[in-house]
Amino acid sequence: MGFLASIVYGIIIYTNNQDYIQRLDLLYLSLAIGWTLVTFFYIRFWKYIVMPYSLNFHGVFSHNTYIQTRNRRTLFLDFFINKYKIKSKSILEGVYLQKMLDKFALEFSNFTSIDIDNYRNNKEKILHYLGLIKKDYEVSIYPIRKKSVQLVFYKLPNFYKYNYFATIKLNTIFLGIYENGLLYRDLATLDHHLVIGESGSGKSNFMQLLNINFLLNHKKIKKIFMIDLKGGVELKRFENIAFIEFVSTIERLDSLLSEVVEDMKQTQEFMLQKNKRLNDIFTLIVFDEFGAISSYPDKKLRDSIFQKLALISMQGRSSKHLLFMFGQKIDTTTLPSNIVNNLQSRVLLKTSNDNNINTIDLKDNIREKITQVEIQDFPIGRAIYKNGQTSEKYLTQFPFIPDSMLNSFISTYSTK
Repeated sequence: MGFLASIVYGIIIYTNNQDYIQRLDLLYLSLAIGWTLVTFFYIRFWKYIVMPYSLNFHGVFSHNTYIQTRNRRTLFLDFFINKYKIKSKSILEGVYLQKMLDKFALEFSNFTSIDIDNYRNNKEKILHYLGLIKKDYEVSIYPIRKKSVQLVFYKLPNFYKYNYFATIKLNTIFLGIYENGLLYRDLATLDHHLVIGESGSGKSNFMQLLNINFLLNHKKIKKIFMIDLKGGVELKRFENIAFIEFVSTIERLDSLLSEVVEDMKQTQEFMLQKNKRLNDIFTLIVFDEFGAISSYPDKKLRDSIFQKLALISMQGRSSKHLLFMFGQKIDTTTLPSNIVNNLQSRVLLKTSNDNNINTIDLKDNIREKITQVEIQDFPIGRAIYKNGQTSEKYLTQFPFIPDSMLNSFISTYSTK
């Protein structure tokens, strides 16, 4: 700022052909303005400026000296560049999310190089230092340019209601709010889903969110089978819709899976004849609590069902015969591994079961890169979503769907 003030002073003196000594007041004024701006900058951003010093974020420059033959190392501490808000690309989305995400970014740089892992390994320390961890903030670390790093801070809402008008997007599946705004899956890329979470974690609410998405895209759907063997009412309310069949007995489940397998084979033969790689019409199987299968005493019937589910999970993706399996826990007794391994997209809600956590491939400290909150402490509707097509994982908050809203959707599509 002092250098710039001197330049401004020199330009003013030169353009007005004035004496340098006589107009030192202009230099003092320029320096005072510069000093004021610097002071204001430090007062406003002091905690971000001091953070690299407090947490020891630095780059290392190695060099040889003429006096000593051994290598010398010089430390260059990272320095604060800027703090700024990150705005949504869509105006409507920005208005809808303005108070929910409360998203901002910090940028740091270094003369030598930025150690990205240093920031990623100290995310909890950063949140503690800035006083954000008790405010439920999350932070993501991204490299930008050659020697800079961007820290993106955001706070997912613990609760919000589904808004049809703000989230509607045909030929997509709306999955909730995540770091970058509204999370969607292109309908054409949709694959099998495995959804795991303990009772009260928000599974049923997410299931109804998917069902609403399916209704909105009903022109691309041939048939939906909604299965509940435990006698619940979450899916039964859909039975008056023409292209939906509600199933509550294990005998009907076995027979309908035979129908699905046969339809899958016919669809695949048709695709071969037409040289089509992917089908664009969906047959969906929504299964509420797949663990109920293992409770039936008839082993032959259980094995028959698991065998057909395994076949659909292996071959159904291209023909768009897709499984959406919901359960409280995952092990070899509730769902065989040859089925689990073929359910590409996975959703993990609140749970304390290690087997459940491992189903979403949270190994080698991957969880710490996604969230600072223990999975067993997730609020209702908070989940880690794994995209089966890209293998990317997102921390997501699903919306709450009131019964009145769900019933309104169902009545709109009901034919009985």
